[in-house]
Amino acid sequence: MRNMSEEERRIELRNNPKLVTNKTSKGQYKFMQKYYHRGAFYLDSEEDILKRDFSSATLDDHFDKTVLPKVMQVKNFGRSGRTKYSHLVDQDTTQFDSPWLSESSQNHKFHLNQAAGVKQVFTKPSLSKRKSKSSSSSSSRNNH
Repeated sequence: MRNMSEEERRIELRNNPKLVTNKTSKGQYKFMQKYYHRGAFYLDSEEDILKRDFSSATLDDHFDKTVLPKVMQVKNFGRSGRTKYSHLVDQDTTQFDSPWLSESSQNHKFHLNQAAGVKQVFTKPSLSKRKSKSSSSSSSRNNH
């Protein structure tokens, strides 16, 4: 597969698709439910144990955690390794005093000259441009 061209690879995958015989549907997760990855192995085995629903609730996940107070809606509450946040969606992580956001002349100059993805003009890179620039810069060095 690695030595094939892109077109040959497409034809090969179309003729011999990857078969997953024990494919399961992705289930619905509850709020703060632990996620277990199914894994990439034994996808072609026909055993019943491999067809289990990995998204089903286990242990503490059977309880509705939305009823708990906001403080208790975190992973491992009351344990030493608990996290501070349940997720970052409800947290405002914006730093307005960040040096990247300040309107200084140095930042303005950096964004105009060096920052990636800021310029609206895209020219295709070519070898001849690089050669001409390097030869002109080397000739200018020799003149001094």
